[in-house]
Amino acid sequence: MSSFNAAHAVSGVAHESVCITDLSMSLVSTTKRSLIRLFGLWKGTDVNATIADIKGGVRLRGANVWMLICSAILASIGLDVNSAAVIIGAMLISPLMSPILGVGLSVAIFDRALLRNSLKNLLFSVILGLLTSALYFWVSPFSQLTPELSARTMPTLLDVGVAFFGGVAGIIAGSRQSKTTAIPGVAIATALMPPLCTAGFGIANLNSSVFLGAFYLLFINAVFIALATYLVALFLQFPRVETPSGQTAAQVKRFVVGFVVLTLVPCSFIFAKVIQDVRIRKSVERFINTECRTDERQVLEWALDENGSEKLLKVYIVGRKVDEGEQQRLQQILSTYPPGNLTFRPIQLDVSPDEFKQLNRDIKANLAESLKLLQARVDDQEATIAALKGNLDSMGEISDPRMRFLSDTKKLFPDLVHIDWGRPGADNKTQGSRTTLEVSFRPELGAPAKAEAINRIRERGRVVLGDRTLSVIEITSASEGETQTENPKK
Repeated sequence: MSSFNAAHAVSGVAHESVCITDLSMSLVSTTKRSLIRLFGLWKGTDVNATIADIKGGVRLRGANVWMLICSAILASIGLDVNSAAVIIGAMLISPLMSPILGVGLSVAIFDRALLRNSLKNLLFSVILGLLTSALYFWVSPFSQLTPELSARTMPTLLDVGVAFFGGVAGIIAGSRQSKTTAIPGVAIATALMPPLCTAGFGIANLNSSVFLGAFYLLFINAVFIALATYLVALFLQFPRVETPSGQTAAQVKRFVVGFVVLTLVPCSFIFAKVIQDVRIRKSVERFINTECRTDERQVLEWALDENGSEKLLKVYIVGRKVDEGEQQRLQQILSTYPPGNLTFRPIQLDVSPDEFKQLNRDIKANLAESLKLLQARVDDQEATIAALKGNLDSMGEISDPRMRFLSDTKKLFPDLVHIDWGRPGADNKTQGSRTTLEVSFRPELGAPAKAEAINRIRERGRVVLGDRTLSVIEITSASEGETQTENPKK
């Protein structure tokens, strides 16, 4: 009997284990299907149309050439006058993206003809864009290094992320059966034409650092847009034009990986330097605000400069002069701030302490006067708002017959101290659904006069408002809430 019970128990445990396993497998399967539905790209993908669209856009002839020239001129104007809106317009009409997509797609599907055609047209586009932008900056009367130009001369890893994810979005949007509105956003995000025109600025002004930095940014954008296209095409299993051997496919993958790594190396160093510069600037600003600025001394400007192997921190000061002992003290304090190897160099401007104090007083006086004017303006606005509210209230009384009746009645009966419509629920027990009007008179007014006034007010209300149920009650003690109902004489 005991052996039977033991066998039954083992059987039950095994059954429960099987049920738990089945439940776990079902949960995993359900989760997998849900994730595929959520992140799947295969549904809605038109592979053949995508390949045809990219192949058709690679060839730069006729209209595409003119679009490229116009885009380069627009981008150059925007960079020259520091206008982001014009630069965005140039990004939207630029046809540079198609040959880059063609490069990535051709490597993924092993289409040698498409690869040659894409590289040839990409090279032609770059040369034409460089010539157009260089010619513009050569004849431009401005041709100065604007913030928009300088922003495209120091590519970092952040630009790699922009190019790669912009390329992913571009190929995904282009592969849909129903085209989305993401293509213009991708063109703006990847920003191929502005760095190309910045490189043209470098050529026109014979500035090699600007040319190399901007061209490297263009190169990064092109490489990682092509890489994104290559990876998405592999993921979506675009059909291959040629069937390579396993060795050839492995060589292509190794080449892609190596090329991407080599592209990343320079911008990684640049990114590290940018981070280091930001940290140094924050450290210097903290030193300036904490140690250099006082009530008798102010710092107008500071700059980092290199004099051979020596790194100088030039601080332009007005007010109390920094003597030799003070300079040594500040130098010791500065050595405790990162990077720790800066030399403190104060530059005293020709402003005496008395002139500096007078300048501070003038600034404070001007600030106080400005605050007074601002407060007066605020007061005027508040008065205007109050007047407008009063006008609105008056308009409300004029437009509401019941409120107009109250105003007119108080003017007709000078002995009235208070007149208002009865509060909801306050007199329902005595008046039912009748409309009630609460009034109170001057204490010295006699009872007959009060009764006569109540009758006249009631009759006037019934005539003016057309409400035959109107009744008037007198509030004899407003503080205690005691009321005296009118004589319901009809």
